[in-house]
Amino acid sequence: MIKGEIYKLKKAFRENYSPECYNHPFIYWEDKNADYTGIMLTTSDNPIYKNIELKADYFKPGFRIGYGKSETKSKSYVAPLYLLKDVKYEHLEKVGELSNDGEIFITNIIGQLKYTDWKTYMKLK
Repeated sequence: MIKGEIYKLKKAFRENYSPECYNHPFIYWEDKNADYTGIMLTTSDNPIYKNIELKADYFKPGFRIGYGKSETKSKSYVAPLYLLKDVKYEHLEKVGELSNDGEIFITNIIGQLKYTDWKTYMKLK
């Protein structure tokens, strides 16, 4: 895995994990002990979550996951979280990649992202 690559849980392994923890793709950022850390991608602009809007040029073209999802979900965001992902590498598939500008953007905001895991974060909501 390389910093800035985007991964999603393979459908064949969804039953092995809590659905609320692996519903969204994530930007791989680094390893933490035996787990991965990443930043969750979403197309939700619900103000309750304070998601951070991304630009189209933050994504490399030619991948399944890029900017937006559909006409009604035309923008992409990152959740303001730096999430611990306890998932096996072989259960993930690479579905996208950030551009150099996208990596610079994440590098600049990483200090603003709360370090946690999804289950803990959702309990606080």
